[in-house]
Amino acid sequence: MALFDKFKRSDMKVLQQFAESHKGVEAYMEPQTATRPQSLLLVARDGEWARATVADRGQAGAFCKKLGIPYYDAAVVGYPDRMKGYKGKPAPEAPSAEELEAWFAQGTANEPDLG
Repeated sequence: MALFDKFKRSDMKVLQQFAESHKGVEAYMEPQTATRPQSLLLVARDGEWARATVADRGQAGAFCKKLGIPYYDAAVVGYPDRMKGYKGKPAPEAPSAEELEAWFAQGTANEPDLG
């Protein structure tokens, strides 16, 4: 068995653990791109997700059937809205002009005189 095969098997084990420990999991087959190999993306009901490289669609389909989870083609149906922004925090609101002025004024008052 090649090292690469072991790597893929461990990836599938991670996906299996994810599917077993989360509710409402769905699978999305992702096509190969210029920067990423073909992969299987699992998305839980709360939006959390996990991804792993798969050898082919047959492996992905068999994996999903074994676990009893729905299986979709991401190139056809897209990605679920619930996963967007899950692993990131919303951007903070931009400071107002008054807050920026106060911040800059405070910053320059504490700078040493280099002259």
